[in-house]
Amino acid sequence: MGYTVHSEQNQKDILKALGNQSTSEFFRHIPKELHKNTASALERPLDEFELIERFGAIVAGAASTLQDHCCGYGLYRHRIPLTVDHLASRREFLTSYTPYQAEVAQGTLQALFEYQSLISIMTGMPIANASLYDGSTALVEAIRMAMRQKGLSTANVLFSAGVNPRYEEVCKSYFVDADGKPFVRMQRLGHDAKTGATQWGAEKADIVVVQNPHYLGVTEPVTNLPRIYNDATIIYLTTEMLSTVILESPTAWGASVVCGEAQSLGLPVHYSGPGLGFIAAENDYMRNMPGRLVGKTTAKDAAGRDTDAYVITLATREQHIRREKATSNICSNQTLMAVRAAIFMAGLGWSGMQKLIAHSMEKAYTFASELKAKKPAALLFPEGVVFHEVAWRSNNLEQIIARCESQGFYPGVRLGADTMLSYFHDDFAPASQQFLLGEIL
Repeated sequence: MGYTVHSEQNQKDILKALGNQSTSEFFRHIPKELHKNTASALERPLDEFELIERFGAIVAGAASTLQDHCCGYGLYRHRIPLTVDHLASRREFLTSYTPYQAEVAQGTLQALFEYQSLISIMTGMPIANASLYDGSTALVEAIRMAMRQKGLSTANVLFSAGVNPRYEEVCKSYFVDADGKPFVRMQRLGHDAKTGATQWGAEKADIVVVQNPHYLGVTEPVTNLPRIYNDATIIYLTTEMLSTVILESPTAWGASVVCGEAQSLGLPVHYSGPGLGFIAAENDYMRNMPGRLVGKTTAKDAAGRDTDAYVITLATREQHIRREKATSNICSNQTLMAVRAAIFMAGLGWSGMQKLIAHSMEKAYTFASELKAKKPAALLFPEGVVFHEVAWRSNNLEQIIARCESQGFYPGVRLGADTMLSYFHDDFAPASQQFLLGEIL
């Protein structure tokens, strides 16, 4: 974003328009006894180039020596082709408003249609919406959609052992009545101590949520869940969308709904946001789908040529106006993030995304294999199938963290007093990985 500054004339014009004589009048509502008599010791104003130079000097001379990290836990760094930044920064996308008026928003609508189509391919589901806020709220909307589809006002929901606890907390905050009492019963299943895989049982369930890969880094063995829970709706959740080009399709689990976080599709990790929630499902769910759904029709134009037209479809007035009667109170989406994801998926293609995720998987597998060979007790799940994160433990965790920081990187997300989850992104330095391994061993 460009640097904007007010000139003295700008300030005079603003004061005149507001009917104020001076800037101090802006603060006349604050009691005088709270005013500070001395002026702040501020430096002179800096122009754009001076400001950029100053920021560069601050970063260069910062006390922190951290240059990298191994933090994942649901948000993942991957290489992003320059085409994503270049195309997504075009003002047609960057400044686009809600495309309610289809006549002037065909470009944005087509981009969202392409995004939906690519998400459908990735998930193996016939329909997908135009995105949601983030992965956790996408899960909430998926459960709500399943309840609407089954005509349930309350439900028994089972979470696999791999569901991210933060997502579970979000669900618990949503499914409460006006008195603060939960109206959806949620139960988290246990896991095998050696593999981390969920221990499926015979619990009664209306909805079953299975996350793959597991939030602690292992992949779940494929289970035909409809055989165990024959009356339940199976929701497949993932916080690493790139896993769908490597792992077995969600349809192998019997999933009728797929949802989660698609941040890893061309979105950098900017202090944990913004995210890109997605939801895809079988055709039966089309009219219960939350958020927006962009449709395409082909017709003859005045010259007799086939012409495509795009529009937000199957959206009721209630979703935007009479909110209390809406099927979902989500009436917005992450258009710019979805466009970035579409450019990323189209640019890399299926094989390109496989190669990209393989870099992280290889590093994690190498790390886990060496630990298993030399110190298996350090692995939380010594027999688990690693994806691209490794959960490990050490009685000297504080010292390991300090030593890694001295080498310029942070070793991961801390899970407890002696446990940590390390994610090895595409460009993570092999020397740093070996250093961390050596510290654990």
